[in-house]
Amino acid sequence: MNTLRNVILAGCLCFGLVANAANNKVNGFINFQGDTVHLELLGQQNWDYDVKRLDDKGQTIVRMTVPALDDATIKSLNTFKSDMVTKVSVDAQGTDGKSVISFVLSGESIETFDYLTDQPSRLIMDFYLNPNMVKAAKKSAPKKSEPVVKEESSKVAKSEAKAKTDRKPATTDVLAINNAGSVVAQADQIQAGIFDGGDPNYERFSIKPYDIKEDSIIRAKDNYYITFPMLETPVAQWEKLKVTPTIYEIIPKQTDENKQARLLLTLFEKERYGVFLKTRNWFREKYPNSEYNEIVDYMTGDVNLALYNNSGKIEFFDEAIQKYKEAIEKFPKSPLAERTSLKIGYLTLDRGDNLAALRLFNEHIANKNFGGKESVSKDLARMGMGLAYSRISKWDDAVAQFDEIEKNSTSRDLKVEAAYRRGDVWVRAKNYAKSVEDYKNALKKYPEGQGAYPSAFYNQAESMFGMKQYPQSLDMYREFVKKFPSSDHAPYAMTRLGELLDILGADKSRVMGAYLETYFRYGETPSAVIARLRLLSARMKGMKPKETANAVKEIMELAKKVDLPKMEQFATVMVADGYSQRGEFDKSINLLAKYYQEHPGTVDVPLLTGRIISNINAKLDDQVEKGDFIGALKTHSEFSDNWLKNSNRLDTKYNVGRAFEMAGTPTESARYYKEVLNRIYALAGTPEAKEIKVKEQVPSVEELNLRLAAVSEAEHKYNQAYEYLKNIKNPEKLTETEQIERVGVAVRLLERRGDTDSAIRYLGELLRTWKGQPELVADPYLKLAELQLKQGKKDDALEALGMIDKLMTDSKKVSPVVHAKALEMIGNIQLENGQKDKAISAFSNLLEQYEDKRPLSSIRYKLGQIYFNRGDVQKAAEVWNDFKGQKSGFWKNLAQEQLKNSEWRDGYKKYIQRIPAMAADKQDSN
Repeated sequence: MNTLRNVILAGCLCFGLVANAANNKVNGFINFQGDTVHLELLGQQNWDYDVKRLDDKGQTIVRMTVPALDDATIKSLNTFKSDMVTKVSVDAQGTDGKSVISFVLSGESIETFDYLTDQPSRLIMDFYLNPNMVKAAKKSAPKKSEPVVKEESSKVAKSEAKAKTDRKPATTDVLAINNAGSVVAQADQIQAGIFDGGDPNYERFSIKPYDIKEDSIIRAKDNYYITFPMLETPVAQWEKLKVTPTIYEIIPKQTDENKQARLLLTLFEKERYGVFLKTRNWFREKYPNSEYNEIVDYMTGDVNLALYNNSGKIEFFDEAIQKYKEAIEKFPKSPLAERTSLKIGYLTLDRGDNLAALRLFNEHIANKNFGGKESVSKDLARMGMGLAYSRISKWDDAVAQFDEIEKNSTSRDLKVEAAYRRGDVWVRAKNYAKSVEDYKNALKKYPEGQGAYPSAFYNQAESMFGMKQYPQSLDMYREFVKKFPSSDHAPYAMTRLGELLDILGADKSRVMGAYLETYFRYGETPSAVIARLRLLSARMKGMKPKETANAVKEIMELAKKVDLPKMEQFATVMVADGYSQRGEFDKSINLLAKYYQEHPGTVDVPLLTGRIISNINAKLDDQVEKGDFIGALKTHSEFSDNWLKNSNRLDTKYNVGRAFEMAGTPTESARYYKEVLNRIYALAGTPEAKEIKVKEQVPSVEELNLRLAAVSEAEHKYNQAYEYLKNIKNPEKLTETEQIERVGVAVRLLERRGDTDSAIRYLGELLRTWKGQPELVADPYLKLAELQLKQGKKDDALEALGMIDKLMTDSKKVSPVVHAKALEMIGNIQLENGQKDKAISAFSNLLEQYEDKRPLSSIRYKLGQIYFNRGDVQKAAEVWNDFKGQKSGFWKNLAQEQLKNSEWRDGYKKYIQRIPAMAADKQDSN
């Protein structure tokens, strides 16, 4: 079960129920892997199945109708139980001989996902716990053991409660002993979140170098990939600063001023912010020079910041910054001044006002009250400046700040952070080569930082993706998912793993497995939606019309949940691709064209134009393959002056040429064929030629020369046709049908030249070495017989014609037209040879098989004539009495005349024999 790993999480306990196929019935197995129940059915190439979800008396039941299951599989399914699927029952006597499998689910939160795979053909259905419903249930459930945090609780209590709710999944730490003898966790081996013990290195997402397909990489250039957001780790010291509240303390004294100040502190701690501000104004008026003004001013800034965080009103933010600045200016020696100065810089940076943040950080660095040049707070200000410069695209200035920190900071942590953030700068600048270089240098120089800076892995992988270093990107994404599976960016990474496997040419089941695992792990979180959209688009090919409509609706609705650039365009392309795979080219074309027209200023023109032209060509190709040359020419006419106007696709021009040839206009078709052939010759050996070969269904040089030979013959340009045939240097590259056609054209040209011997030799050589299909061989045998008859070689002709009859008897695949012609020729040759019994047999066989389908009145007359000439008038009359068809009148009248003449002669002979005198005269005359 090599493909199983691509669909479920590995490392889980499973047991299989496997049955062998018997009597062409479906066999399969069902597994329980802890968080997923996996049903897999095999034994059909084209699956006709149905899945319904029912609510039966409070029970949630999924009913699945599939082709008939074998006994072993039915028995195994009936005995299966799990926490999610509590009961399985199979009704083997369903409608039309199908089997109906009923799955009783443990609750409404159990979801199902069914899909098909190719090579081998399998029907798969997975049962899993819907993560969104589980979260909703947990949120609504009462928490008995958790203490209630009252409105009057302190800020510290609130921050502790927040820390509890923000807890991350437990980690699996690998411990080691350092040189000092202390036990430490090795950051590079931390396994956070979901740990896959069965496949810890995520080998299911790897691909061997020899399995990488260059054609697939070239084809991927036309694929559409959403740009995922970069991962930027928050500044660690600032994050600590944000969650660490300032502790204000006023020592009690028996004075009114002290009591009023302590009242302000109490209001502040109890978050009575409105009352605090009113009381504060009263306090300042009464005690303008209070010894408590320092603490009151800083608390005022905190109050306004809290009001901003609660309401989102910008005026509170501006007031908070202003109060902080005033407090720093009034009390520059305050122990809160340095911390607050740094705080307002980062608050401004968080708000997105990068220029203002730069000014604030510069002021902080220039303030001599905040220590010397090597002050840690000034290093943090430089860190903020680096981030601000990066966000206003001042890349070199940003890197200069981080270089300064790494070179001169006394804090090892800040040196590490600065080194890792240099890579972030170049990711923003889309200088992917420098970002990869800086990340690698940071990981090598400061390996202890890799656990704290997942950006070094994720952004590096995305940079490699941007540089089209697909194998390296795949390995780096695997490393990221292995180390940080609970990261917010992990769904993006796993989605990209699926896309990379697709780009590198991995089996489609492995690609779909990556998308499925993304969906299973992370549900319909916005960062996992891309994987879901790709899954739905890929599955549209095998859906019924109603299912397709639902899938389209789901794709468009899911796209609205994701705040990424051009998500609507991506969803539109996914739906269009799904329509294309279904062969519904008009729907795909119309959808893309409509989006193009509605978003002329923002649309990716090459992306949509290329897809529209590709769909038009696919429609042309489909119509030509079906013989609908009129429809193909109409399609070309409809789009020739718009979407196809500037298109240079060779396969489009070739398909138009084929349509014109089928329409009987060889001159027009030759013009298209020559244009395509000349361009192929001009591109030979260039990189563009290789790309065109992969992306377009371009005919080979041999195929084009054959088509030109055929249309030249139709134009009676026989010498030109012969030259085109000579240009076919590698006939083995032609399909079987084309090889037969090539022989046919060559033989007709040789025959026209009068070189019958060469034509016969040509056909004979082909038929001696041919290993093809009977329906293709029969026509050359017929032509060989015709040529042999021209040379008077009747026995050889009979042998060739006999092969046609034998092929029909053995395979039933010979064209009826060819077989009927062969039987007719056999009868004629044997009649000429005087072998009337054999001729009768051949003509009778011909009439028996084809008279109901073909006009063979002349053959019936000829068969009756053989009997008539032998004197068997009665048998001739029986044959001639069975003429069929409205066009048999001439032959029927001719036969009746023969029979009447025969009756008159017979009557005349009898009359003469009854007259003695006349008999005597006759004897005398003798």
